[in-house]
Amino acid sequence: MKQIIVSHLSKIYNQNQLNEVRAIDDISFEVDKGEFIVILGASGAGKTTLLNLLGGMDTPTSGVYKIENIEVNKLKDSELTKFRKNDIGFVFQFYNLMPNLTALENISIAEAISEKKENKSLEVLEAVELKNRMNNFPSELSGGEQQRIAIARAIVKNPKLLLCDEPTGALDSKTGASIIKLLKKINKENNTTVIIVTHNAKIASIASRVIHIQDGKIFKDEINKDIKDPGEIEW
Repeated sequence: MKQIIVSHLSKIYNQNQLNEVRAIDDISFEVDKGEFIVILGASGAGKTTLLNLLGGMDTPTSGVYKIENIEVNKLKDSELTKFRKNDIGFVFQFYNLMPNLTALENISIAEAISEKKENKSLEVLEAVELKNRMNNFPSELSGGEQQRIAIARAIVKNPKLLLCDEPTGALDSKTGASIIKLLKKINKENNTTVIIVTHNAKIASIASRVIHIQDGKIFKDEINKDIKDPGEIEW
């Protein structure tokens, strides 16, 4: 059984008006559990809108989105909140850490909100190699360290799906490579399905599969036969 099924999904703004915008236009694809996918497209292609739909942060105008046989587009608001809280991990370009909380507290609060009480905050902090920075505030951390904390916060609840929106966009090339390496490690060791949206074609070379999006449509969905290690990428 496929973990994710997206069928004829569309997101239309100003529907049936002269200035109608088809941000996502009749998209269909399927995802197996444990895949590492890059959704590649230029700015304005619709990739972030698609990510928001997959994460339950936005609702489609039409079409079907299922994850593990749950039809997400038919969930009530309270059910969507629970879905985001327990099943989806988000990693953003600009970290979105709470500035008045320490690294450990940023992770612990995400775990506390989730219904999966596994007391894994210290464990994931160690997994991202920042246990020695557990008591530091975000302002005391580098950009790469903040992104690692953001990733730890996202995976502490063991999500079904890890969604990353330009996770290396605010980082230098060396730090960006280390973040991609960390995401690959999480994907491999936890069998977590990872989807990254980016405009950076170089990142696509590390994915097992690349979905190309343009003007809200998928124009190519390809298996990567020559998967590169993050350290091999010439940023």
